[in-house]
Amino acid sequence: MNFAVNLSEYFLMMEDYVYCTSKFVSTIYWALSAWKELPWAILEFSSLSLSGKVFHTSDLSRLASLFLLFHKDIPIYLFLSEFRLLLAQSVPIRFSPSVFFHIGKHPAFEDTCFPVEKEKVFGEPDNPVASVLTDMMAEMNGIPQYAYTLNEECYSTLNPVRGNYLTVILEKPQKVIRIEVLTGSDKKGLYWLRQGQVELGYDPLENSRGCTRYTLLGPLVEGNLDQRVFHEEDSVEELSCIRLLVLASQESWLLIRQIKVWTQHEEEESYDSGNSGKVGFGNGINMADQK
Repeated sequence: MNFAVNLSEYFLMMEDYVYCTSKFVSTIYWALSAWKELPWAILEFSSLSLSGKVFHTSDLSRLASLFLLFHKDIPIYLFLSEFRLLLAQSVPIRFSPSVFFHIGKHPAFEDTCFPVEKEKVFGEPDNPVASVLTDMMAEMNGIPQYAYTLNEECYSTLNPVRGNYLTVILEKPQKVIRIEVLTGSDKKGLYWLRQGQVELGYDPLENSRGCTRYTLLGPLVEGNLDQRVFHEEDSVEELSCIRLLVLASQESWLLIRQIKVWTQHEEEESYDSGNSGKVGFGNGINMADQK
């Protein structure tokens, strides 16, 4: 890690016996571009305990020093969670779907003390009942609810300006575990929101007008967002709003194609926040700052 400090801007952690999906470099590149001006310590592109985590190379010296000090006391996968907290990132930032997976079942690891974390299977989104508000003018007789309905309808507007929003207000607070926001037409690069972000809202206002408090989930990456939703450890807060915020004006059509929400039902077991899983000593790969 110390050797890699001056080789690139970012550092990708990898284990042995891992394969990647096609175009994984461009997936990581565009996510890093979107997050470039935002604070973060670790970006996760896999549910694996070690592989698929990206760091700033400027943090590597501190991370390597802490590894040397505490490698006998704390398992690596737990140590990375503590390191994230030390750098003021309170919850994991994990993109979906994963782009790194283990090859095979790895029976050699079954007898170790580190549990193997299985890839979460989500199934279809289950958008809970909600109302949708926006301050953007609709075109072609569209209504804001189209953006949230799980069908082929979409919500279209013209020339959105900085500060415009579209907010999904859940009828009841929910334990949301994943959110996907799609903008633009199916043809790449047309009518998508060029600069925007998705925020999570808490403490709903009266008369379904939104929420009093919002936190950042993440910026749109090439007009879309697909991220896991985590909460701070021991938090009992449930989500009440999902807000899509326009960060820069654009003179063009904007299509908000679909907002998909996955919730955790009461009968399901509480899903791990990403702090458990198999551990291994792997190789670091430097991500050059290029497409």
